[in-house]
Amino acid sequence: MSGQLSTNYFESAEITSNTQTRLSQTLSNKVIRRAIGGQFWSMKLKSAALTRDQASELSSFLNRQNGQFEDFTVIPPVISNTRSTNASGTPTVTATYNPGVSSITANGGSGSLKAGDFIKFSNHDKVYQLTADVDQDASSVDTFGIYPVLTQQIDSSTTIIYNNVSFKVFLVNDQNTFATGTDGTFRLDVNVREEI
Repeated sequence: MSGQLSTNYFESAEITSNTQTRLSQTLSNKVIRRAIGGQFWSMKLKSAALTRDQASELSSFLNRQNGQFEDFTVIPPVISNTRSTNASGTPTVTATYNPGVSSITANGGSGSLKAGDFIKFSNHDKVYQLTADVDQDASSVDTFGIYPVLTQQIDSSTTIIYNNVSFKVFLVNDQNTFATGTDGTFRLDVNVREEI
């Protein structure tokens, strides 16, 4: 792992959910769909207008990744935090769950988390998205619907991260390009995908 990409200079992040489905069609036009492989997130980060010093700092970090070889973390702007203003505490999983489940229970948090918020479990790097609102009550057990399905086992020592959710990623290609204009500003676009 090769550090954390600073997102201080990025003005937008476009996140894509990538799934793989195989379609086949019979002679009678019946379509058969089958899910293959797992899900992963990809991200396009677009910078604001940067000074030469800022662009050099970002370009240097990206070059240290040796193209697609190294992985690193990124906390995307805005979407790495819950949309809720009253969520607090540290939700802790209440049982052991094996890979493949789409719903888990936890307690210890309070306030609400919103459908579409990104979360992460403390024992592995995969990022999930909530499929429904969760109204946490610190004294009760709350149900968390997640997408995609759980990829690694979690147990009652696992906590849920819902703010500053970091994505473990690698660069999508081996090129690192930045553009400069006659006004002396620079722009970098960075394309990454989740490392699972």
